[in-house]
Amino acid sequence: MTLYKQILAFVICLFAGLLIIAYAVQFQSTRDYLAEQQRISVINTANSVGLALTPYLEAGDKVGAESVINAAFDGGYYQKIHLDLLASKQTIEKLNKTDIEGVPHWFTQLNLFKSESYETILTSGWLQLGKLEVKGHPGDAYFQLWRAMSNLLWAYIVCFVVVSILVTSALRFLLRPLDWIRRQAVEIEQHHFNQTIPLPKTLELRQVVQSINTLTIKLAKQFKEEAEAADLLRERAFRDAVSGLGNRAYFIGQVNAWIADHGRGGVMLIAVDSLDEIYRTDGYTARDKMVKQVANILNAKLSVFEGMALARITATEYAVLLPGLTSDELLDTAHVLNIAIADLIVNPLDADTALSVIGVAIRNPDEDLSVLLTKADNALRRARNERLGAVTIEQAESADTIGRLAWKEIILEALKHNLFDFRVQPVTMISGESALPAELFTGIRHQGQRFSAAQFMAAVEMFKLGEKLDRYVLDHAVSVLQTNTGMSISVNLTISSISSPSFLSYLKDFFIKNNIITKRIAIEIPENAIIHQREAVKLLSEICQQHKVMWGIDQFGRHFQSLEYLTELTPAYVKVDQGYMSIISKDENAQSVLAAVCRTAHNAGAITVVTRVESQEQVELINQLFVDGYQGIVQPARDI
Repeated sequence: MTLYKQILAFVICLFAGLLIIAYAVQFQSTRDYLAEQQRISVINTANSVGLALTPYLEAGDKVGAESVINAAFDGGYYQKIHLDLLASKQTIEKLNKTDIEGVPHWFTQLNLFKSESYETILTSGWLQLGKLEVKGHPGDAYFQLWRAMSNLLWAYIVCFVVVSILVTSALRFLLRPLDWIRRQAVEIEQHHFNQTIPLPKTLELRQVVQSINTLTIKLAKQFKEEAEAADLLRERAFRDAVSGLGNRAYFIGQVNAWIADHGRGGVMLIAVDSLDEIYRTDGYTARDKMVKQVANILNAKLSVFEGMALARITATEYAVLLPGLTSDELLDTAHVLNIAIADLIVNPLDADTALSVIGVAIRNPDEDLSVLLTKADNALRRARNERLGAVTIEQAESADTIGRLAWKEIILEALKHNLFDFRVQPVTMISGESALPAELFTGIRHQGQRFSAAQFMAAVEMFKLGEKLDRYVLDHAVSVLQTNTGMSISVNLTISSISSPSFLSYLKDFFIKNNIITKRIAIEIPENAIIHQREAVKLLSEICQQHKVMWGIDQFGRHFQSLEYLTELTPAYVKVDQGYMSIISKDENAQSVLAAVCRTAHNAGAITVVTRVESQEQVELINQLFVDGYQGIVQPARDI
C-alpha cells in the first residue's frame, strides 16, 4: 500500500472514530435527557391530577373525577392512568395501546426507555379518598430520540464525506512531490532520463527533489556522452569519413551476414574514375566535395531497396549490396546510377569515355564472400578496360533466380494456401535465465525448396504485402502459443506494417482479443523503421506498453544513427546486427564497437542479444562484451 493510501486510511479512520464517539456520547445524553423528562412529566401529571380530583372525590362525584382523568389523559402522552375509589370500591382507568408512528419497529425493540410510573394516595385530612397511578408512554421519547439522532447521523455523514474529500485532495496535493519522486526513481531505474521534477514548496522535499534532479541530469549527460562515444567509435571503425557511407569493413560485415542468410541478389562495384581527374586539377577539397555528392545521389537512388548496404571502399570506388534483385533488375539499377552520376559530374575526361563504370556480380548458391567480390572485381575491370560506358555483368550460373514479380505471385499463393514454413530459434542467455522469447522465422515452401524471409522480404516491401503477411504470421503465432502453453515467441514486423495506421489499429484489437497470451508474445522491428518511421514506431511502442507486450529492435547498430533514440523509445531488448559477428573474430576494432554499442543499450535499460553466433569460441568472446544473450548456429532453429 502506498504512503498516500496509508495516511489517507489513517486520517479517515481516525475522523470516523471521532464521529462515532461523538455520536455515541450525544445519543446517550439525549436518551438520558428524554428518560428524565418522561419521569418528571409523569410525577407532575400525577400530582396535578391528584389535586384536581380531591374535590370530586370528597363529594363522591365519580363523573367529575372521570372527566378530570379524561382531560389529563387526552392532554398528554400516557400509557395508563388508573384511579381506585376507596369509598365505593370502584375504578377509573384509561389505557393507550397505540403503536409508535414514525419510528422503525426495530428501534423500539432496543428497550432504550422503560415506562415510568408513579403512584399517589389522595387524601382529605386523615381520610384516604383514592389511589392514583400514572404510567408514562415511552413512544414520545422514542420518536424524539429517533428524529434527533437521525438528523444528527445525516449531518455527520455529510460532514464525513466533505471532510474525506477535503482530506483526500489535501493529501494528494501535499504528497504529490513524493509521487513525483517515486516516478522519477522508477524512470531512473529503467534508465530514462528525459525530464526533471518541479521543485515543491516543502523544504525537506525540495532538497530531496533538487538532489534527484541533479542526479537525473548527470545520468542523462553521462548516457549521452556514452552514446556519442559509441557512435564515434562505430563511425571510426565502420564509416568513411569523407562520404559518410560505410567503409570496407562495414561492407564486408553486411555481405557476410547476407550470405549467412542464404541471400539472393548481387553486389555492385561502382568506379567513378573522374574523381582522380578532379583531384589532379582542382585538389582534394573539390574531390571530397564531389565524393559526398556522389554518395548522396547513390543513397537517394538506392534507399528504396530493402536490406541495401552502401559503402565507399577506395578513393574512387563504391560498393553496393542489393538483396533479392535479379540480373535484369541489377542491370537496370546500374544504368540508373550511371545516368545520375553523369548528371552530377561535368566530364573532365574525353567525351567518349564513361564517367562511371559498374561491375555487377550475381551470387550463385554456396558462393562465399571472396568468390563473390572476385567476380564483381573482374566485372568492374572488364567495364573499365573495354569502356563500354555502362555496365558489365557476370551472369549467375544457375537459372533458378526468381524475379520480384514472380515473388509477388509466390507470396500471394502462399498466403492463400498456407504454404508458409515456420521455425523458432531460442535466445540463450549467458546468465542461464530464460528472459527472452524464441524468435519466429518465416519461410516459404516452393517447388520442393524452402526460401527464407531474407530472400523474399524485398518483394514484400516493394509490393506493400507486409500488412497481409504480418497479420498472417501473428495469427499463426497465436495458434502456436495456444498449442504450446510453455512457449513464448517473438514476431518480426515489416516496415510497411509499422507505418500503416490500419495495422496499428488491428494490433490493438489483436492484443485485446488475445490478452491471455500477450505475456508470451513479443514484437520486433528493424532499426531501419526507427530511421524512416520514427513517429509510427513511437505509436507502436505505446501500444505495446499499454497492453504490457514486450518489444525489441532487430538489426541494432546496422545504421549510422545516433543511439540516443533508446531513451526515447525504451525497448525491452535489442538484437545486434549480424554484421558485427561476421568480423568480430578477426577485427579487434569490431569487438570494441560491439562492446560500446551493447554498453549503450545496457545504460538505456535494454537487454542485449547478438545474432549469428557460430562457435563456442565466439560465445566466450562475447561474454566479455556486455552481451546478455545470443542466437545462432550453436543452437539452431527448429520447425514448429
